[in-house]
Amino acid sequence: MNVVKHVPEFGLLTNPLCNMALEIAKVKRLGFDYVEIGIEEPNATPSILMSQKTEIVTALSRNAISPLGHTAYWVGFGSCHEEVRAGWVREAKEMIHAASQLGIMLLNFHFNSRLGMVGRTERSRESFLLNFINSMTELTQFATQNGVQLMLENVPPEPGHPLESLAYFSRVMSAVPSLKFHFDIAHAFIENRMIGIKEYLETFPERLVHIHIHDNHGELDEHLPLGEGKIDFKKVVKLLKEFNYDKTVTFEVFTSQSDAVRSRHFLTKLWNKS
Repeated sequence: MNVVKHVPEFGLLTNPLCNMALEIAKVKRLGFDYVEIGIEEPNATPSILMSQKTEIVTALSRNAISPLGHTAYWVGFGSCHEEVRAGWVREAKEMIHAASQLGIMLLNFHFNSRLGMVGRTERSRESFLLNFINSMTELTQFATQNGVQLMLENVPPEPGHPLESLAYFSRVMSAVPSLKFHFDIAHAFIENRMIGIKEYLETFPERLVHIHIHDNHGELDEHLPLGEGKIDFKKVVKLLKEFNYDKTVTFEVFTSQSDAVRSRHFLTKLWNKS
């Protein structure tokens, strides 16, 4: 297997509490290659972003930085309450439209099933999957019409939520072939430690287009700086190189932006050494 030699592009997620144009300038000033724009409450909903379109597009151009798009994890694409599901699909189309208007060509959604008691019975699991697949099918078609590529992010399972696992994630990916894979390494580690990371990479190598990276201790989604949890990032880098990964990596470190910068240096050093 050929091994990739250069470092992927590194990016940072914006804070939905802050002014987007200022966030874009800050991400550039911190030395990141691109900005991942969060499209979510409270201050970055589609309507708010559209009201700031000129300012945001100007900030992207002035800072010579390209955007990716990120949405909130808790939307109800699999809800069996049809009006709720349909409402989220309509709102997601607004997110896709906003992304297109801002020059975002790659946008994520999450495989999230945390909807009350959903997943505790076989019937509820199958209902959720059907609804989620129908939502993703409709949204990928709409996104294509708007020049946006959708990707699905894996979410770490919690007790009582077995749907958030590779087996069920794979069913959605198989049913919606135009959907790309957004790999959250730390989420896979919670699911099945280093084996889980390898399994996700082996399952969707041709559809992997984006990565989120952060650290944890294997139990909670802590979003720690790299090196402060239990993930073996030396092995992670080795795996990514073996799979010829050379696209984008966002540091989803929530402790501080300086920790995200330190994590970038940490990963760059590991990448250049291995």
